[in-house]
Amino acid sequence: MKGYIEDQEFGKIHVELRRGMTSVRFTYHDDGNLLMRAPLGVTVSDLRRMIDLNREQLRKLPHPQDITFYCGQVIECFGCRVIIEAQTRMPGYILNHWEGDTLHLLVHENADLHDENIKHTISSVISRAMEVQARDVLLPYARRVAGELGLQPAGFEVGRGMRKLGHCTAKKVIQLSRNLMFLPEPLVRYIICHELAHLTHMNHSPEFHALCNQYTGSHEKELERQLRHFHFPIAR
Repeated sequence: MKGYIEDQEFGKIHVELRRGMTSVRFTYHDDGNLLMRAPLGVTVSDLRRMIDLNREQLRKLPHPQDITFYCGQVIECFGCRVIIEAQTRMPGYILNHWEGDTLHLLVHENADLHDENIKHTISSVISRAMEVQARDVLLPYARRVAGELGLQPAGFEVGRGMRKLGHCTAKKVIQLSRNLMFLPEPLVRYIICHELAHLTHMNHSPEFHALCNQYTGSHEKELERQLRHFHFPIAR
């Protein structure tokens, strides 16, 4: 169930009520407004109370547009890096190529890297380029994690989600977004373990969370908290 409520401080807040959820989660919607996910059945009064209880944390929640790009910048990723460099040959174009585990992103020297449209274009180029490394680095890593846990999913695939970073299909195929490449290793492993737990429980029941917590060495809640507050280096 989806809708929205108005808040005096944050304006329009998108609301998604989901069956099986036991807590409230806040992030940002694609339109730049806050997105609140809460258990199915809560009332509008409950939602407003939850916002008030989390207001201080919401003020500190990194905005998806609070990103910076500059020539000479190095973005460390999972098993690779991105270096942003200037080019003079092709105004209006963003070029890129891989050299080993380094993605060289070439923007024209006169490009305004503070412009939001350019930020989103750069982000899109980097995200698409990460699909190569996701196949070469992320999927083998996921297979190793599954092997360590004694699990055998039907397969692994690279996805493209910006918000949905992982998914376990009804056929037991684990889909991992190429955008996991921007996360540190503990959070990459956490998302993999989360999806692997869905092989047993295709829901977010207490049993699911207990299994996920087992797979993560009793650190599920802390890793989930870190993921909620992680500031992606690209626009989402």
